[in-house]
Amino acid sequence: MKKLFSNYHRHYTFDLDKPKNLVVDYLTQQKEKKRNFLDKLTSVPIDFSEVSFTDTDTIEINVRPSTFKPFGGNGKIRIEIVSGLDRIETRIQAEIIPYYKNNIYGTYFIIFFFALLTLLGLLISTNGLTVLIPLLSSLFFLTIFHLLVLKSRSLLKENLEDLVIELVRKSNR
Repeated sequence: MKKLFSNYHRHYTFDLDKPKNLVVDYLTQQKEKKRNFLDKLTSVPIDFSEVSFTDTDTIEINVRPSTFKPFGGNGKIRIEIVSGLDRIETRIQAEIIPYYKNNIYGTYFIIFFFALLTLLGLLISTNGLTVLIPLLSSLFFLTIFHLLVLKSRSLLKENLEDLVIELVRKSNR
């Protein structure tokens, strides 16, 4: 099942004409910056408080819907910052993971619940409709889940592109 979910991952590469240390310094500065209420309404789509440095060159951003952006993306953005050959450029290699482990467990629960419902229906009656209704219901819910993950992946890609634009504009200050 993990292989099935890994099909939702997307990889992107961006090249910046800024040195790596400026990019990392800007991200660190934004993470440590205190934000007030108005900053949350007008800031970049990325909540810098959710940025965590997992390694010196690897950043993980947890993106969750919030009160002010309830239809935002849901998932993780992993960014690896690689210095260019001439040390003047920076390459950003990003991976978008548009779900959390809870989403996988929820899918398992839906499949288990409808399989149990089908089994219970077969014990009660051997009518073909008894099997067809839970199977169609499970197909319906799994289709909705699939569409939600695709929508989340699209929103996370927009957040990543906005972050890269922000890095290009402000990392030289």
